[in-house]
Amino acid sequence: MAVRAQEIAVYLGKDLNGMDRDVIKPCSLNNCIEGGLVFLKKYNESILSILSEHKNITAIVTPEYHGKISCSYVISDNPRLDFARVLQKFFTPKALPGIADTARIGRNVSLGKDVTIGEYSVIGNDVVIGDSTEIRHHVVIADNTVIGRDCLIKSNTVIGEEGFGFERDEMGVPIRIPHLGKVIIGNNVEIGASTVIARGTLDNNVIGDNVKIDDQVFIAHNVFVGQSSMIIAEAEISGSAHIGEMTWLGPNCSVMNGITIGSNCFIGLGTVVTKSLPDNVIAAGCPARILKYND
Repeated sequence: MAVRAQEIAVYLGKDLNGMDRDVIKPCSLNNCIEGGLVFLKKYNESILSILSEHKNITAIVTPEYHGKISCSYVISDNPRLDFARVLQKFFTPKALPGIADTARIGRNVSLGKDVTIGEYSVIGNDVVIGDSTEIRHHVVIADNTVIGRDCLIKSNTVIGEEGFGFERDEMGVPIRIPHLGKVIIGNNVEIGASTVIARGTLDNNVIGDNVKIDDQVFIAHNVFVGQSSMIIAEAEISGSAHIGEMTWLGPNCSVMNGITIGSNCFIGLGTVVTKSLPDNVIAAGCPARILKYND
């Protein structure tokens, strides 16, 4: 469904430069279409000719492009961010609230307004799910889990099953330690497909507001993840780890049990964190080394 370029500009609180036109769909610069919407996050003179060839598009660009391109455009200090906002507002299909016929809901479950629960998902007993949260297909939410509002939990994810905790007896046989805690997930959290978040042993697992977790991540028992942190595919966080706010954990990184990683940190791809790290560091390697401090 088309939206007018002027409507996009008004939504972003900015001016439209050039003609008001229909915007049919977002596209990449390499595959421009008539009525497309593109963004350019850095100034590049070689791109000017490409934009000149495609006059019937709308672009979100940095201030350096002003007056140099012939297509319609909106000036932005962060074109990628504004592009994402426009896509969410005008071009992302919204799930229809409701519970699939094949879903199973336990006892004493509290569902907020406009909750979506997909096919074959299982919601345990005494679960709380906030307003406008979407739970996709084949998801398992175990007993006593608390999920905030405006969350997205993708397919095949398991939240709140027991963690891996054992103590050997006199004969060396592993004896399971019961996990009596729960998982508490804040507001506006996204959890990727096939991700597992264990319940706490005695204390709760806590995932803060605005945290974004990629596919195939594992988070063990008693972990705390601070608000607005991002955890990327196949990362593993061992038990009782504490992750600060606004921190990035890269693909395939591992965090040892009991480790603290500060706020505003960047942990690189494949990094193995065996010792606690302070705030504002960039770390990489096996074991992790601090490469530099963030400003």
